[in-house]
Parts: sequence; C-alpha cells; structure tokens
Amino acid sequence: MSNKEQQQAKERILNASIQLFSQKGYDGTRVSEIAEVANVTKALIYYYFKSKEEILDHLVHSLLENATAITMDFIHTNIVQMIKDGRLDILPDRLHFADNEAIQCFLENAQGYFERVLDYVLEYRQILRILMLESLKDSKHRSELFQLMDFTLNKEENLIFKTISEADQDFSYSPDLLIFNFFYTICPLVNFAVYFDDYQAMSSLSGEQLRAAFLRSSQIVFRSLVVGRDILLKNNGLELKNQVCNLKVGI
Repeated sequence: MSNKEQQQAKERILNASIQLFSQKGYDGTRVSEIAEVANVTKALIYYYFKSKEEILDHLVHSLLENATAITMDFIHTNIVQMIKDGRLDILPDRLHFADNEAIQCFLENAQGYFERVLDYVLEYRQILRILMLESLKDSKHRSELFQLMDFTLNKEENLIFKTISEADQDFSYSPDLLIFNFFYTICPLVNFAVYFDDYQAMSSLSGEQLRAAFLRSSQIVFRSLVVGRDILLKNNGLELKNQVCNLKVGI
C-alpha cells in the first residue's frame, strides 16, 4: 500500500468513525462496523489506532489543535501586535484602547475571527455532536467536551494565556471572564453547530440565513462588553448595567 493509499485508508477510518459515533454513540459503535463502513479490515484499524478510544482521542485532539491555531493567529496579529504598537493596554478589569480607531479595528478583526471559528465548528459539527452526546452520559468520555475549557485557564501550558500574559502581565482570566467565555461563547458555538442541521430542517431559513442570524445575535452579546474605548473583562456593576440598558434601547 502506497503512502497515498495509507493516508486515504486512515481518513476513511476517521470519517466512518465520525459518522457512526454521531449516529449510534461511541459506546454503541463496534470496531467491526467502522471497518465495514470504511471498507478496511479490523487489522488495519488496529494498525493505525490501538483502540476505539484512541480514535476518539485523535478526533478530539485534532479539533482542539486546529481551533487553537485559529485563535493563536488572531492573538498574534491583533492582541499582541496592538500591545507592541501601544494601541492596546490590558488592565486587570478591561482591554483599554488608545483611541476609537484602535477599538474599531479590533472589533472588526474580532468579528472576522468569530466568523472563522463559527465556520470551523460548522464544518466539524459531527465531531462536536459526538462530544455533546458523550457529555450527557455517565461514561468515562463525558469530560471530553470540557477540554474546550483549556482555552480559558490561567496556566503556563495554556498557550493562549501564556502568549497574551507575556505581552502584557496584567492579563488574567477573572471568574467573570471564565464564565462568559464558556457559557456565552463556547457553549453557544457548540450548541449552534450541533443543532444546525435540525434547526434548519424545522425552520424556513437557509443555511446562510441561519449563520447570519447567529452572527448578529452573538454580536449583540459581545457588544454588551464594550464601554467607550474599553472592553470589560469582568462585571463592573454600573458600567455594565448602563451598557445593557443602552443595548435594550437600541433593540
């Protein structure tokens, strides 16, 4: 078998696993079924992967690795570069921008980044569906979905935290920011991707209309953190309350 044929066989195994895991669940899928759908032998599956569990681990690792690459690209070209240029200063409770042009530039780039992430989770929504199913079951894989929280940990092994904190030592994830990131950013993205096909089937919206509506809704949530030339990183009481009231008036 040539290198190209080996790669194609491995991709068929992974694609078959995604298909079956999302349809039948991880526990309900047998290796023999993966082999049948992938049109390979069980022996070839075990050549590439020691077990069915290793297949799932590979899928999760690839998902997180690619998501991290997208995020790091945004961090380096926007947050770190703006700090170096003196256009952004990270304070304990907020991102403070030098002028209106700086914050508008950041907001536009942040929107582009969010769209990139959205398209990524939509492309790999079947894998997210598997993780969602496993998270709701009493199984050893129930914590796989929560690996997404690794993006929001104040630890040196968290490449995102390490990169930003090296550029500005005042950066840290406050409890408010941790909650916001997971329940108002990560969870909505995952839920939207997981239920995208079902919602589209039940609604009169096209896929593009559904995507655009989600982006508009997400922008409303994110804009609630913007106060003047600042983006709040934790709940500052009156400031946030006034901003939410202004958004409601705008709606």
